[in-house]
Amino acid sequence: MSPNNTTWDPSCLRLDHEGVKRSQGATRRGRRASPVQGKFIKGPVDVVWLLQARRLGVTALLVGLALWHIKGLRKTETFIVSNVMLQEWDIQPDAKRRALRALERAGLIRVERRGKCSPSVALIVRASDREHDAVSNRTSSQLNADVRPHSEDPLSIVTAACPYTTH
Repeated sequence: MSPNNTTWDPSCLRLDHEGVKRSQGATRRGRRASPVQGKFIKGPVDVVWLLQARRLGVTALLVGLALWHIKGLRKTETFIVSNVMLQEWDIQPDAKRRALRALERAGLIRVERRGKCSPSVALIVRASDREHDAVSNRTSSQLNADVRPHSEDPLSIVTAACPYTTH
């Protein structure tokens, strides 16, 4: 109060129209909304990996899909998985913890727990699974076409019969 003003007027505390809007949350402060409107998963995604995650339960599969999504966003093999990230997928922190543990026990991910901080996760994609799928998806005519007639060089027989070598 100033010495010249001896009366107190409560109307000086009244909010104008803009002040009412701010108090009702029209302009929100704090965490910014994600600019990504639709979720996506950057491929290639290992389908064998997803099928193994599905055997662990629906929540483990959903957490696995979220991990593939985060991996595509971060463009790195190892990334942090926070509770906030998975709440966008409607996964609660306790469900996240159980699903990460199940995926780790199944050998699908590697988790580095960091005390009270969010864990660091790396997806484990076995190269032998990819090679096995590539060979099993080939038709018998494609496999027979790879077998070349016998030549004098014994190494050519081995390389012709082995689908994992470069010709």
